[in-house]
Amino acid sequence: MTSLPEYTLFLQACEALTAAQRAQVEELLQLHSVASEYIEYSGHNAQIPFSDRFDILMFKGLDLITGSRVDTAKLDATLAMARETQWHATLSPANILSPGGRETVCLRLPSTALDCAWQWEVQCEDGSSFSQEFTPQHLPSSGEGELVGIAQSARELALAPFLNGVLPIGYHRLLLRCLDEAVCKSHRLEGLEADLIVAPARAFEPDWALSGQRLWGFSVQLYSLRSQRNWGIGDFTDLSALIDCASGKNASFLVLNPLHVLDANAPQHCSPYSPNDRRRLNTLYIDPEREVEFLASPRLREMVADPKWQDRLAQLRSGDSIDYVAVAECKREIFVQMFRYFVAEHLDKNTARARMFSAFVEAQGLSLKEFAHFEAERLRSSDGFGTEADPRFTMYLQWLAESQFEACQQLARHKGMRIGLVRDLAVGGDGGGAEVNLNKDLYCALASIGAPPDPLAPQGQNWGLPPVDPNALRASGYRHFIELLRSNMAHCGALRIDHVMALMRLWWCPRYPGRGVGAYVHYNVDELFAILRLESLRSRCVVIGEDLGVVPPEVRTYINSSAIFSNSLFYFEKYDGFHFKKPEHYNPKSLAMVANHDVPTLAAWWNGTDLRLRRELELIKTEDDLHQQLQARREEKNQVLHWLGEQWLLPAQWQGDSESKAFDRILCAAIFRCCARSAAQMVSVQLEDLALLETPINIPGTSSEYPNWRRRLPADVSALIDSEFGSKLLYGFNEERNLQ
Repeated sequence: MTSLPEYTLFLQACEALTAAQRAQVEELLQLHSVASEYIEYSGHNAQIPFSDRFDILMFKGLDLITGSRVDTAKLDATLAMARETQWHATLSPANILSPGGRETVCLRLPSTALDCAWQWEVQCEDGSSFSQEFTPQHLPSSGEGELVGIAQSARELALAPFLNGVLPIGYHRLLLRCLDEAVCKSHRLEGLEADLIVAPARAFEPDWALSGQRLWGFSVQLYSLRSQRNWGIGDFTDLSALIDCASGKNASFLVLNPLHVLDANAPQHCSPYSPNDRRRLNTLYIDPEREVEFLASPRLREMVADPKWQDRLAQLRSGDSIDYVAVAECKREIFVQMFRYFVAEHLDKNTARARMFSAFVEAQGLSLKEFAHFEAERLRSSDGFGTEADPRFTMYLQWLAESQFEACQQLARHKGMRIGLVRDLAVGGDGGGAEVNLNKDLYCALASIGAPPDPLAPQGQNWGLPPVDPNALRASGYRHFIELLRSNMAHCGALRIDHVMALMRLWWCPRYPGRGVGAYVHYNVDELFAILRLESLRSRCVVIGEDLGVVPPEVRTYINSSAIFSNSLFYFEKYDGFHFKKPEHYNPKSLAMVANHDVPTLAAWWNGTDLRLRRELELIKTEDDLHQQLQARREEKNQVLHWLGEQWLLPAQWQGDSESKAFDRILCAAIFRCCARSAAQMVSVQLEDLALLETPINIPGTSSEYPNWRRRLPADVSALIDSEFGSKLLYGFNEERNLQ
């Protein structure tokens, strides 16, 4: 790993820059897409300090500083190389086209190669091909440059006239050949190829979305599901039971927490938003008792039926919090035995089941094999691992997880759910995980993504996840981004993109403390949104962009024009930051959530439990600060009462000051009804709110200070949903949603 210059020396180097050097650094920052300003939470323009912006170049591994000075020779060479970068490739690795719109490709050629004959060929996905000879000199110019002293020219090649006007939507290949052998050899112009990506103008829009139907569903933390049969953590069988219950109440979807695989070596690190690899499923969600290997093995069934093992499972199920380490140990023991049985009875005998496994591995491609070998190597370096260090073991568990999860979505659709499962794609992966380490050329290990300073986090936020370098991502033809989308759009009806603003910009900050607060780095938003729309259409998967917080207006424009659903939270839907929006004024093209994992439950919010807990954790610094926030909350609650009163939903006993009563089922039902009236086509409610829970799922800004992502629901889903309170509440919710 490239090391950062010591920060004091770095700041000295910044101070010592000459005017000419500073101008060079500014140009370099522009070429690396580093922003100089942004609109902050208050709506005002904020300038990013020069040193924080310059530090981004250090995160990228640019070696520009010697001692306490910027090395002039290194700066000159680095800038010259950055200027020439766009001329290094005749064709961009990925070229985004639109059907009936832009169908031109930029060619970057030596000026001496402009007047000779060339040929382009388009190889389409369906096996057809088109070709045409041309002379670059006759094409429109879009710029001039230089590469190692040789003049270069950019020309725009229009493909549409020769392709009957339109290329089909999909991924195609463009081949470029110089027909002058002497010119071709002198400039090394052989093997010129690139992707042509033809993207639709809009993402997938099912009939219910086009017709304006209003659907509702539940928000679910899968791990939190409680049952009398699971092994201390919610699993895919519990999810099937929830689908049965939810579909019986006319729910159309279930919004799930990210299901990404976590670190098998450290199960206590359980945040679904800090995953090992976003392309793979968390195998702790597998129900081993459903699988052929378990059912066919008398030894395994006897092992689990043993009273001592059953006591072990009962202990795992009994607590209010999940013991991830104990759950992982328990399941791993059984998984190992199941895999050994699978090898002996299926792989070694090449049975039909073995061939199904092999077909899965083949379909998953190289990335699954790389992941499996990465995991095996990590386990080999740990004590006490044997069978688990066989790469096939990891592949086997991924096969089981994919099969069980796919069955859940099939069940949801069979039960009549219009959408079924809604997956959640986290914004990044853990720096020590497989995804980052298997794609080191894409990630900047010295940086972390986060958020700029605001009143709740004056020093900014650091999420501990390394960012993707936008230049490296583009140079790779967006292969990793495409794979991420495909893997997460599998077996679901919709995909929520966490922090969708990342498709335009990400806040980069130092991975380790002691330096500046960071700066925004911009990404090629046109190309990323185009690929997102294409993959959405291909997978027939609705896209929801999580656009909470400070959202650049450009992102809103892309979301709206791309037929992507927005994401809103009841707490934040206000006209002026104070008055709650009338339900009919919600964005129709949105998923409106009553609450989510990052905010308090309704009961906690109303009772101020969240604020008092934040004070205990010293996230609120003083008692005076707590008092001020409680007073502000009181005003918010009074606004909620006014909001409910406008809708004629406020019971008589609740009229008056918000401090008169603690949160109860009556108020909960009224808020649910009001949210159900929302114009949003999708509305979700948390199971936690149905249970009137006050303990949070997660407290942003904490790690070890609070047991995030461990809380279990107080009862199984049928007890919550089919209870007298649950049934009445959901009846009212259905009633309101069905009023068109």
